[in-house]
Amino acid sequence: MSKRRSASQDWMAQLVTVSADAIIVIDDTQHITEFNQGAERIFGYTAEETIGQGLELLLPERFRHTHRRLIQQFAEGQERSRRMGERRHLAGVRKGGEEFFAEATISKLTEGEGRYVLAIVLRDVSEQTQREASQRYLMHAGELLSSTSLDYDRTLSRVAQLATESLADWCLVYLGEPPKVRIVEVAHRRPVHPSTVDSMRGFLLDASQPYLARQTMEGRQPVLVPHVSPEMLSLMAQSSKHLDLLHQVAPRSFMGVPLVVNGQLLGALMFISSESNRIYTPRDLQTSVQLGRLAGLALENARLYQSARQAIEARDVVLSIVAHDLRNPLSAILMVTRLMKTKAEDAGPMGLAENFEKWLSRISLSAHRMKRLTEDLLDVSRLQAGQSLSMNMGVHSAEAILREAFDTLLPLAGEVHLRLDDVGPLPLIQGDRDRLLQVFSNLVGNALKFTPPGNSVRLGGRVAGGQVEFLVADTGPGISDETRAHLFERFWQANPNDCRGIGLGLFIVKSIIEAHQGHIHVESGPGLGTTFFFAVPVVAGSGPTDRGDYGGV
Repeated sequence: MSKRRSASQDWMAQLVTVSADAIIVIDDTQHITEFNQGAERIFGYTAEETIGQGLELLLPERFRHTHRRLIQQFAEGQERSRRMGERRHLAGVRKGGEEFFAEATISKLTEGEGRYVLAIVLRDVSEQTQREASQRYLMHAGELLSSTSLDYDRTLSRVAQLATESLADWCLVYLGEPPKVRIVEVAHRRPVHPSTVDSMRGFLLDASQPYLARQTMEGRQPVLVPHVSPEMLSLMAQSSKHLDLLHQVAPRSFMGVPLVVNGQLLGALMFISSESNRIYTPRDLQTSVQLGRLAGLALENARLYQSARQAIEARDVVLSIVAHDLRNPLSAILMVTRLMKTKAEDAGPMGLAENFEKWLSRISLSAHRMKRLTEDLLDVSRLQAGQSLSMNMGVHSAEAILREAFDTLLPLAGEVHLRLDDVGPLPLIQGDRDRLLQVFSNLVGNALKFTPPGNSVRLGGRVAGGQVEFLVADTGPGISDETRAHLFERFWQANPNDCRGIGLGLFIVKSIIEAHQGHIHVESGPGLGTTFFFAVPVVAGSGPTDRGDYGGV
């Protein structure tokens, strides 16, 4: 019997020694007398380092007094065993100073003659606790982002604020794609750095130089830097002003997460630990990546909503302008037909014939304007649907197309002098005759619209680089470099209140020329007039290959 008991005690001693849980025995003075292998793994101390030390060695300083009192109360009470920290997890501290959460029970073992020891069995649940906290945080973030206004700027602000609720002391939101990167939003855990926040928000960075988010942006991968040294901070500064801002933020540890949606890089989120002295871990990085995905989707939703609103607004503007533009030629047609009918009834056939050609010309011009407008709208609809423009390619005389464009558009000139250069012989070109006439119609129509009465618009052409390059030049007020950068954008107008067009003509012109494998560009400046040049390929061997000037009449 004694041998069996001895063997059982040996097995029990071995079990205590190798248990994955920490088993710590303390005496009635709360000094450690036993410290198993599980305790060594969890706390980072060896048994030799802890035996004889007070239990407070393993507790955060702020909890030591409370725990000593509670353990003493348990020792003096009648309970034989109980859970420690029933309302919340127990906090422990490892050898390196890192705190962690644990579940623990304490038991009282008597040794006879009123003597006892206390055995504490402790399990590290920090990973489980962090995982649960991360899940709760991400659920909270998802709910807030899904209920946030679809305003893009407010979404950016909400993302940054969410990061500082749990993950970071500072959160910086970078938007753009190298080489253009800007800090667009900054948030701090407490609103105590307003000047630093204001200085950093909108800060423009040179993406070719080092900066906090560079590795994240260029690699499109999460980045974890557990420890930031002063030397590292200096290497990330692009200027003395930038370095001063970094010193004010004072990062001790940081994480970077790219904002990527559908393969497109929107920017990056930077999570920075400073005054809290938090050291980021791979688990923190996992949480930040999940938040980055939620943020990317929220920003994309806000962007799509914004685009949809802009599209609706553009549609409404187009409808109002189309209604305006169609009303004018329709009114002209109705007026002239009523006039013709009245004249025919009052004066008979001779009265009608007297102005017949002039009235027909007005009807024709009005119908031409309506036809051009509806064709432009149909072309844009095709391009938006991903379809190519319908083209009927053939071999044509460049001179004949130039002359036909001039003759067709001359009646529209009114008080503006429309002129045709003496271009001389030009080679044959490969193209769609009707589409090229449409290009001239749009370009000349624009030129006439912006050229003051008494001034001139001219058409010309030359051979250059294996192509025929046509020109439409006006002597109007010219356009600025800023306006010139947007000329070929769909629905774009220098003056949104100008109801003389809907901003489609130049967009379609560019699409037509590109469909011809040609190119188009514009030269202009305030007070210098505007000249559009567009080129289409020549038919090989059909005529002269180079004339570097335009002959004017």
